[in-house]
Amino acid sequence: MRHEHGDGTVLVFNRTGTDACDGALGMSVEGDIPAFGVAPRGQGFAIFNQPCDNDACLAGTGPERLPVPLGTTGDTLTFSSYFDGWGYVHLYDRKTMAELDTYAVPEAHDPAYATGKGDLSVHEVATSAKQADLACFSYYAAGFRVMRIADGEIQEVGHFVDEGGNNFWGVEVFEHNGQEYVAAGDRDRGLYIFRYTGT
Repeated sequence: MRHEHGDGTVLVFNRTGTDACDGALGMSVEGDIPAFGVAPRGQGFAIFNQPCDNDACLAGTGPERLPVPLGTTGDTLTFSSYFDGWGYVHLYDRKTMAELDTYAVPEAHDPAYATGKGDLSVHEVATSAKQADLACFSYYAAGFRVMRIADGEIQEVGHFVDEGGNNFWGVEVFEHNGQEYVAAGDRDRGLYIFRYTGT
């Protein structure tokens, strides 16, 4: 493949192996040309009009590599992207699994925060043992967040972002001497202990 701003483009899709035949593809690539991942594996084969036997792939008996010579031209592909926010929390009905609400910090809706502002997504959620409708989030660069579930909606009722920013990874609710606290681990600054003072 070629792209309009340089000499080439890299397209990667899975070879054989456990979970590699039809699973999602993660990749980390550094370089000066665009690179794209295609999953499942059959989609990569389809670009070159080649069949992909998923059963043979899973058994390790299918072709390990795409059975076409290097330099073969496949279908013309068009890639584009758009910003639609990120870092959403989803609330589901536990009986029907219907989605009731979503939440993301305001910065996650702003394209100006799409890159270079840290991760604006959630790593962990911990719920209160005393208030069933209360949950605490380690929200990476968006700090420590407290949410209340009311009438099927997620409502932010508290947050903390330290001066100079945070990178919260873990969160755990615990009780000490009858008082509920929250331990939140920052990947750069260490452990914070919070007490929610709302009602």
